[in-house]
Amino acid sequence: MMTGRYKVFINRKMGRILVSGKSEDLSLIKEGWRIIYEDNDWKNAFEFARDYADKHDYVLEWYLEEESEVLKDAMVN
Repeated sequence: MMTGRYKVFINRKMGRILVSGKSEDLSLIKEGWRIIYEDNDWKNAFEFARDYADKHDYVLEWYLEEESEVLKDAMVN
């Protein structure tokens, strides 16, 4: 099974959701976070996380540098 580069982490106790492509964020699992979605496309992962956060009234977090990289690539293409 292929895993996605971008993961959507959730911490229900804290009411937070995170979109991340950083492997070091896997350590969040030890702190009570779970992965609920994976995708190779940042935009798909972000949209999933946004919809989930809206539905459950959670705080949505992501890394600006990952978003900027995706936007930069979109402008070049």
